[in-house]
Amino acid sequence: MDRSVENIHLIMIKDELKFDEKKLPEGYEFVMYESGIMNKWVDIQLSSGHILDRSEGEIYFKEVFLQNEDFLKEVMVFIKDSEGGLVGTGAIWEGKYFTEDRNKKYRLHWIAVDPKHGGKGLAKALVSKLLSIFKDKEMGEGLYLSTQTCSYVAIKIYLDFGFEPYDLENNRKGWNIVSDKINISLDSKK
Repeated sequence: MDRSVENIHLIMIKDELKFDEKKLPEGYEFVMYESGIMNKWVDIQLSSGHILDRSEGEIYFKEVFLQNEDFLKEVMVFIKDSEGGLVGTGAIWEGKYFTEDRNKKYRLHWIAVDPKHGGKGLAKALVSKLLSIFKDKEMGEGLYLSTQTCSYVAIKIYLDFGFEPYDLENNRKGWNIVSDKINISLDSKK
């Protein structure tokens, strides 16, 4: 996350569940959320820069995720490294922007990888795993995600998976920042 970039909220949508599956590199494996590992989630979010304060992460996790812990065990994924450490995480969660649209009821949520493990394809494998869970559980035909301009590296990954900018014209400033940072024209992605 590049905090030097103006932080503008953006939404991306994916209307089809087609995607190229990505695998984790050797030495890593996926594990599902288990009760009691909230602090590991907070650690990953802190290391990636998604949150700046531990209490912010703890409060969010308790007020949102722990309100439906049984569901969380089905939709929150972690990446474990060869030494048993948790180094990445992401979830599918009910959204708040398209509440009446079954095909956008859910979103990819809080995807993060510890930067010490960056550049290995972990984030791509994580997005792929979450999309597979979404598809296997028949949660809808499409979904969305919230992001921000300072996450332009992640936005490039989302674009590669077929997510498209939502409301490009009304969010032109933010999408122009992203377009400049990742050197890609987003006008063809309307």
